Amino acid sequence: MTSTTDYKLHAKTIVVMVLIIITAAAALISKSLVDFKQVETSWVEHTAKSNAITFEMANIRHHLGYGGFIHNFKNLVLRRDIAVYQPKIEQDISLVQQHLARLQKLLENKENLQALEQVQQTFIEYQSKYYLALNMMTQQANTDEIDSEVKVDDTKALQALQQLDQSISKQSAAIILDAKQLNSRARQFLLIASLLLLPVLLIAAIAIAWLLRRIIVVTNDVIVAEKELNNLLATSPDPTLSVNTSGLIIRVNKMAVAYFSQAEAALLGQPILALLQVGSAQNQPADYMQYINRLVRKQNNGEQVIASTIVDGEVRSVEIKLADTTTSNVTITTLTLRDVTEQLQLREALIKAKEEAEQNLMRQKAMQDELVQAEKMAALGKLVAGVAHEINTPVGTILTAASHLQNESAATADKFAHETLSAKQLSAYLQIAVDSSGLISHCCSRAAELIQSFKLVAVDQTGALKRQFDMAKYLNEVILSLRPSFKDRQITINVSCPPDIMMDSYPGAIAQVLTNLILNSLKHGFTDDDVGNIEVKLNLMEQPTDWLELVYEDNGAGIPNELQSEVFNPFFTTGRNRGFSGLGLHIVYLNITQLLAGSIAMSSTPGQGTCYIIRIPIAVPTDIAAQPPHAIT
Repeated sequence: MTSTTDYKLHAKTIVVMVLIIITAAAALISKSLVDFKQVETSWVEHTAKSNAITFEMANIRHHLGYGGFIHNFKNLVLRRDIAVYQPKIEQDISLVQQHLARLQKLLENKENLQALEQVQQTFIEYQSKYYLALNMMTQQANTDEIDSEVKVDDTKALQALQQLDQSISKQSAAIILDAKQLNSRARQFLLIASLLLLPVLLIAAIAIAWLLRRIIVVTNDVIVAEKELNNLLATSPDPTLSVNTSGLIIRVNKMAVAYFSQAEAALLGQPILALLQVGSAQNQPADYMQYINRLVRKQNNGEQVIASTIVDGEVRSVEIKLADTTTSNVTITTLTLRDVTEQLQLREALIKAKEEAEQNLMRQKAMQDELVQAEKMAALGKLVAGVAHEINTPVGTILTAASHLQNESAATADKFAHETLSAKQLSAYLQIAVDSSGLISHCCSRAAELIQSFKLVAVDQTGALKRQFDMAKYLNEVILSLRPSFKDRQITINVSCPPDIMMDSYPGAIAQVLTNLILNSLKHGFTDDDVGNIEVKLNLMEQPTDWLELVYEDNGAGIPNELQSEVFNPFFTTGRNRGFSGLGLHIVYLNITQLLAGSIAMSSTPGQGTCYIIRIPIAVPTDIAAQPPHAIT
């Protein structure tokens, strides 16, 4: 058996060998690192200078070429607007001179400096032409004379800049080549050093392994592991249990004894499956391996491992953290517990509160939808009352004319029966018949027109049906049905719409939008005595080509600036004391953005009126929630 002295001697020998190898390796690596550092420093300096040169060249091109000096110089000669272009040109001259000066400090190569000098000379020539052109303008020379004299052309400047670019690129390529060669030499040196050190390192590794096999005392591992585990259990702030491969508790700490309110002797030897249950009682694992595998699988998946236990007759929930310790081929599993009963109860309460809040939100949304529908039906009711009042006039006239004609016919028939009817009386009766029948016919036509308009608009507003319709004709029908609302007021409504625009959309939504906008103007924009105008203009948009732009504008009271951001909000109104619901413009917004798949923007100047710009597709897509291709500004 090898003595302790032999172990120490071998250990010293190995240590000396390791130190020698480390020193040699450090020297070789240091030399390689110095070479690599030199390459890195050279490359960083080159990169910084190259970036600076690129920046200055870009600024020179910008202020000299298109958009800069030459561009503004050409515009000056062409447009002869000294007040506009002279300040721009003077600024470009100053900036180009500054960037040329900074670029000159960055360039070291003689060829680059010569190319830069050529750019400077070219720029001086352009300046001379500029001052000559400026002088000729002050002498009232015409554009052709100035152009023939100065001949503004950027070809020469571009050639000079290109020559400078080529020169700089050539120098950069040479620097890059030098860096590559230096890097290659450093890599070769490091490779050779590695090859030389590899056998030495291999021998040292074999010697170290041979020595370690002899100086390690396996029995000390068990003692050290036991001490560490006991210290960990004793100092842990949470209840901790150690379980063997049979699933029996073999060690507990003081926190576990206090938590479970059981003596340490009572806890030791208990099956862990009986103490901590995972899942429902019907879903418990059959043995310890299934139990522990389930816990490990949950923990590896990032799930929270929760078990239930009974403490003082109360069911408590604990979170489990698992850790395995293997000593002398024996695996001990340590379970660290943390009571999360209150946390889970709080989580359940939060989930329940969230569900209740969502249900309240759904009820509120349903109530809002019902109010919106009620507002639509109220508007339709006003339309019915207005049309009924409007129809009353022609119907009353028809009744009067028919009664008069009936009386005259009866009197004439009586005279005819008694043979007392004269030619003059017959002629008078015929005239009365012609006039009465004409009046009846005219009033019937008027009533039929009103009824047809009301029928068309009312059917569309009571059902969201998509169909094809002529936009211009339909708008006139809507305005006609609304005429009772403003016939006694000094408000003029003008509609301008190109003919033959066939829509494939929801006419009821369009009628509702126009109705609410007009009623909103009549209620809020004008007083009963105001004289006002409402303009409704429709045009086909250029982009996209299959969209319409409807501009609604009145010259009423307008909307205060502080209220303009709220006009489309539900239930917002300034006339609640007059019985207004605040849903009119909200319905407009919903119809346009949802049913008609369009957009709406509003602008208003207090005291001058309000304007709405509405953009909708001619054919509403199948997905009516689609957004328009652009925003309105």
